[in-house]
Amino acid sequence: MSEHQGFHLSVALNGAGSHPAAPARPFTPDDYARLVRGAEAGLLDFITVEDGPGRLDSALLLALAAQVTDRIGLVPLGPTTGDPTAWATRIATLDHLSAGRAGVRPRATTGNPEHARLVAILGTPEGDRRVAQLFSQADDFLTEATAAWENAVPSPQGRPPLVLLAHATVPYRLAAAHGDVVLVTPADTEALAAVREEVESLREEAGRPAGSLRVFADIDVVLDDSQEAADARRAGLEEAAGAPFTSDAAVFSGTPAGLADLLQEWFHEGGADGFRLRPAVLPDDLDAIVAGLVPVLQRRGLFRTGYSARTLRGHLGLAAA
Repeated sequence: MSEHQGFHLSVALNGAGSHPAAPARPFTPDDYARLVRGAEAGLLDFITVEDGPGRLDSALLLALAAQVTDRIGLVPLGPTTGDPTAWATRIATLDHLSAGRAGVRPRATTGNPEHARLVAILGTPEGDRRVAQLFSQADDFLTEATAAWENAVPSPQGRPPLVLLAHATVPYRLAAAHGDVVLVTPADTEALAAVREEVESLREEAGRPAGSLRVFADIDVVLDDSQEAADARRAGLEEAAGAPFTSDAAVFSGTPAGLADLLQEWFHEGGADGFRLRPAVLPDDLDAIVAGLVPVLQRRGLFRTGYSARTLRGHLGLAAA
C-alpha cells in the first residue's frame, strides 16, 4: 500500500497513559525507546511525547529513540517560549539525528502564575482578549522559527512538520497558518465534519494551498479482546480514579475491530486524514493498537502494509519544504 491510500495513524505517549489512574511506572529513557520501537513495528506515521515539570525532556528522549528506530516520525513537545532560533535549532538537531523524521508540537503557553490567572478568566471578555494575545505571540514565534529553519539552521526535511493541538477557532487559525498537522478533538462524526470545514476555510484564508494541512482526530482508547473486557478495564480505572473517564477528546472503550469501525466512519464521513490515539495505559493499549488494530485496518485496506518513505514529511504525503 502506498503512503497516500487510507489514513494516517499516530500515538501519544503521555506519562503512564492518558488515564489519570494509569498505574504509575518509572519510565526510563530506554523504556520510552522500547515504546517507540513498538510503535514503529505497527508502521505508525509518528508518535508524540509530552513533557513538563517533573518529566523527562521529550526532545532528548526522542533523540535516544532516533538511534534505535529507522522510519517512525518523532514529535516532541515544543512550548512557544524563549528564543525562536534556539527552539528551531533544537528540533533541527533531532531532525539530523533521525535522518529527517522529526516534527514538533508547538504549544502556546504561559508561566504557571499567568496560567492560573488565565484559567480563572476564561470565557470572559478579558479572557478572550488574553487568549487572542497569547496565540498572536505564538504566531510571531512560529514565523521566526520557520525563518530560522529556512536561513540559519536547515534540517534534512527543510522544515520539520508542525503538529498543533487545537480545540477552537483561535488555535485552529494558528494551525491553519503554520501547521502541517492539526490535532482536533471532536465528540462525533458530525462534529468532526464541522471542524474539518472550519479548518479548511481558515487554511484558505491564510493563503495556503489545498492539501497542505492534515486533520487528525484525537481519541483516548481502552482496548481489550472483547467489549466486556474493555468495559471492565475502564470501570477498574474509573474506580481507581474515583471519577468517570472524561477527556478533551472522545473516549473509546472496546475491541480493536470496534475501534477500526469508528476510525473508518470518521475517515469516510467525517473527513479525517488520520488519527492520534491516546493509549489509556502504557504499554497495554499501545500493544493492542499495534497487534490488534493495525492488522484489522490493513485487512480493510485502510492502512499501509509497509513504509515507503523515510522522512516524516514523506509519511504524511507532504511536499518538501
